[in-house]
Amino acid sequence: MRSLCTNPVRSGRLAVLAALLAGVATPGLAQNTAAPVDTDPGAAQQLPEAEAGDVIVTGSRASREQAIERKRALPVIADVVASDDIGKLPDFNTAEAVQRLPGVSVEIDQGEPRYVVVRGIDPNLNQVTVDGNIVGIPEAEGRRVALDTIPSDLVAAIEVVKAVTPDYDANAIGGSINLVTPTAFDRADPFTFATVRGAYNDKSGKTGFGGSATHGRRFGPDQQFGIVVAGSYLKRFIDSDLAEPTGYTAFGPAGAQVFAPLQYLLYDYRIMRERIGAIVNLDWRPSDAARFYVRSIYNEFTDEEERDQYNFAFAAGTPTFPTATSIRFPNGRATRQFRQNNQTQKLFNLSPGAELRFGAAELGVNYTYARAQEKTPIRDDLEFRSATGKVSVLELTPGLPQFSFQDPSLFDPSAFPLRRIRERRESIVEDLHTIRADLKVAFGDSGEHFVKVGGKFISRDKDRDSTQVQRLAIGTSTLTQTGGTLPTPDDFYNGRFAFGPAIDYAKVLAFYAANPALTSVDVVQTAVNERALDYVIREKIYAGYAMGSVKLGDLTAIGGVRVERTQGRYDAFAIRGGGTNIQPLSFEQNYTHVLPSVHLNYRPSTRFTLRAAWTNTIGRPNYDAQVPTFTEDSGVGSAGNPDLEPYTAMGLDLSAEYYPDTDSIFSLGVFYKQVKNPIFTRTLQNTSFAGVTLTSLSQPQNADRGKLFGVEANLQRRFTFLPAPFDGFGASVNGTYVTSDVTVPGRESEDIPFFSQSDKIANAALFYERRAFEARLALNYRSEAIVNVGTTINTDIYQSPRTTLDARLSYKINDAIEVFGSLSNLTNAPLTYYQRVPTQTYSRQIYSVNGDFGLSLRF
Repeated sequence: MRSLCTNPVRSGRLAVLAALLAGVATPGLAQNTAAPVDTDPGAAQQLPEAEAGDVIVTGSRASREQAIERKRALPVIADVVASDDIGKLPDFNTAEAVQRLPGVSVEIDQGEPRYVVVRGIDPNLNQVTVDGNIVGIPEAEGRRVALDTIPSDLVAAIEVVKAVTPDYDANAIGGSINLVTPTAFDRADPFTFATVRGAYNDKSGKTGFGGSATHGRRFGPDQQFGIVVAGSYLKRFIDSDLAEPTGYTAFGPAGAQVFAPLQYLLYDYRIMRERIGAIVNLDWRPSDAARFYVRSIYNEFTDEEERDQYNFAFAAGTPTFPTATSIRFPNGRATRQFRQNNQTQKLFNLSPGAELRFGAAELGVNYTYARAQEKTPIRDDLEFRSATGKVSVLELTPGLPQFSFQDPSLFDPSAFPLRRIRERRESIVEDLHTIRADLKVAFGDSGEHFVKVGGKFISRDKDRDSTQVQRLAIGTSTLTQTGGTLPTPDDFYNGRFAFGPAIDYAKVLAFYAANPALTSVDVVQTAVNERALDYVIREKIYAGYAMGSVKLGDLTAIGGVRVERTQGRYDAFAIRGGGTNIQPLSFEQNYTHVLPSVHLNYRPSTRFTLRAAWTNTIGRPNYDAQVPTFTEDSGVGSAGNPDLEPYTAMGLDLSAEYYPDTDSIFSLGVFYKQVKNPIFTRTLQNTSFAGVTLTSLSQPQNADRGKLFGVEANLQRRFTFLPAPFDGFGASVNGTYVTSDVTVPGRESEDIPFFSQSDKIANAALFYERRAFEARLALNYRSEAIVNVGTTINTDIYQSPRTTLDARLSYKINDAIEVFGSLSNLTNAPLTYYQRVPTQTYSRQIYSVNGDFGLSLRF
């Protein structure tokens, strides 16, 4: 009979694997899946103690072997990243660590990986959990979770499940991403890990600092109690430059037209980011039949952003063409702006639970309270604007247009009088209460035959409160008069653009505070801003499932059905007549889904696994798409859509996995998804909303359906067949190819891929491990992807292909001390978007090399 209580295990790693794959449930292994078929959601994997004659595996090899063990043991199609013997994931950023997995890519923010994209599916359609427990979403617009908020120092493993069983939450069209935190029962002995690090950004020339510490131990009679306490801190600095030639439009006579932007925006960013994290995990295992646990995690992410901005609007006047590759705009105007944006996100989870065994029956109960916050105490915009009639000449250089001439007055701060000052403050709070119960009854001694039923209730309350005071200039006061002029930013965009004077935020605010007669509050617009973004969401989700598992020889079949009922109330405001009429709006939306699934696992030997799955999942609409925000002026309106249907998806998966040894894997998989009710914003003519007749309405709408088909391959191998010292080399390579198309309203005849869908994703790493020395060179590639579907092909926006190269070195001075250093973005890869064709650059942001270095300790 399988024990619920994890005791110290003394065996070699191969013996553990053999026991797993033979169907014997080894205590403590694979004990923390997001919604486990037969294991505890509150326990991570235990590392076996070593006996005489065992090979002690450390460093990155330990990380790879643990990841392979977890992947093999899981009953679902999944990939895993695991920590090494000193408690470290291979990358400091949690999202960056995940992007090394097959079929996984990331969306970046200021050069840092942030949102995880599984098989090209929108990150808003992923489910993210910590120790199998749902987490809150601090952002206002979508349902995606920024993984860079959670330091990887607090994570023992990350599981990306690509085909879920009925005991997982259903909103996992992309996948279910589970962050596993450490427990005292992961290891047989007490453990203490610590890291101190520096973080250098080449563009800013600044070095941040940070550190982390984790301690875990068992105590009490029979070592039945366990505690893990961990904390993490990091401050880093990031500078970046952004050029945006936006709104490409055709100019010139028919047959000789050229495409040129309507405006050019230049941004100079200076950013400080601070991450704070802590966990306290408690366990009590009084007997083989009882486990009690408390999981708690706190994360705080602060982003303080200074942004100087220079905009030039070309549109006014009739352009001429000095040469075949240049365009002259005679009547433009420019603005100089500054934004100070300070924002803090907080995530907190508290999850007590128990797992009890009564003979052949196992009962698991869990309550989770989750709170997510996003506070913006300062978001101030200062805007100074020039007069019209400013001449500019733009060279239409393929890739990125360049100014060959700008009116000299545009670099004189006295030519820029104040236009307005906007002061925005915002608070977003989400509270979640979740209750879950799972009952499993096993048949036979192996535990492979069982029936499992369960239920879950989720209550979500989300409030957004946003205010923005707008002050308009009275008379003329220029940037020069404020005394708030700074020199042009050093080496802006590597010297490719003349930026002009920057703005001293503090001095400008002080000047207008001392001269209040120079500005006045725009009462109407401020009243609009007080309500335009506010909303309240109340969602309740009732879920139940039934499933069973049967083992027939080498084949294990898991099948079942999940039913989810969603009841939502969405409150916002209608703003009509340019802000003269503001009224509350409220809508309700209820729906039920029945979601069957079947999983097959065929294991003819300990080295080979064949998996197949048929799944059905859903994706609830983004918050900003569903809340009934509504603005109208002169019969033209824009609104959210509380009547949106959720996405639904049917998936088919097939994968083959071969494990020649504990540190190697060869796998090949194919997958297919049909997604119904994708959501796009469209403009409706002669319609109505909330009882108001409109000539046009811009609103999110459900499209018909889309589909995607993909192939992913993974190879990981140490070159042990080579003679020493070359046997320390190894490689990890994976690639994914996806083809997709979706029906977009108004463009039904076109072949348009899914939003954010790259058709090719690849990772390759060459590593060397020899005694105390380790080195890794890692490449990540993502092909182009559409990120905004316009009304016509001419207004579609794509993200350009991007390739990054990272390197890491480490050396173990002894068993307790390791020094390490890493460099990311060695190729200085920019983040580039284009409109319609690659030669029409829409946005190009440049970063620099980042370096991390430090010391890791184990006690």
